[in-house]
Amino acid sequence: GDDTPRGLDELDTPTFSVDETADSPSSTSSVGTDDVTTRVPSDEAVADPSSPTSGGTTAVVTERVEFDDPVGDATPGVGTTTPPPWTDLAGGSLERRAEAFQLTVRLGGQAPARSSGSGTMNIASFYDVDGDGAIDYEIWVNLGPDGWGPVWYDAQGNAAPGEDSNVTVEIVGDEVRLLFPAVMLRTPGRLRFSVASEYGELATIGTSFARRDDAPDGDRAVSFPD
Repeated sequence: GDDTPRGLDELDTPTFSVDETADSPSSTSSVGTDDVTTRVPSDEAVADPSSPTSGGTTAVVTERVEFDDPVGDATPGVGTTTPPPWTDLAGGSLERRAEAFQLTVRLGGQAPARSSGSGTMNIASFYDVDGDGAIDYEIWVNLGPDGWGPVWYDAQGNAAPGEDSNVTVEIVGDEVRLLFPAVMLRTPGRLRFSVASEYGELATIGTSFARRDDAPDGDRAVSFPD
């Protein structure tokens, strides 16, 4: 195991509702009682990220699900000035192309490339890969003066920070995009996920005084297409 802390401290890990169809091979969807089920699967001609060549275009089946989160529902936080708009989650998406996933977290304003003051932010994503409601994997990114630093965790307490996480972070407009190999989530049979965030001064991160948000709200999960 690895004792690398989650971000600078720990957000509450959610527990999803149990997916009653997880043991049914005839089921075509992964839906728990409270799951969000908006899906946008599509086929596109895109560059294959697993291809050893670059610059070419190939037909890659894209599986994608999107979700929204109300802007303005983050907790106010304590000990900060008026929080920047980007400290509020606005939604996001998860898509799979070839052998890679891309998680896109949409913020309430222009996403910063790096921290510019004493405030910091954690964005955590939680993944249930077998439908039992328990979180099997987590991927976190922490905003610092050098950018967003990723860490990967599993339920056994193993952690892989920085380059060892195999997570690439990209900032595009109001989005924080995390690209990682599908193997980092094993081979999910019933993939469900959610995201959460916290923002504040170092002294408040990991406490109820931080500005916090989760998406979807209420420990609900987003179901990924089977």
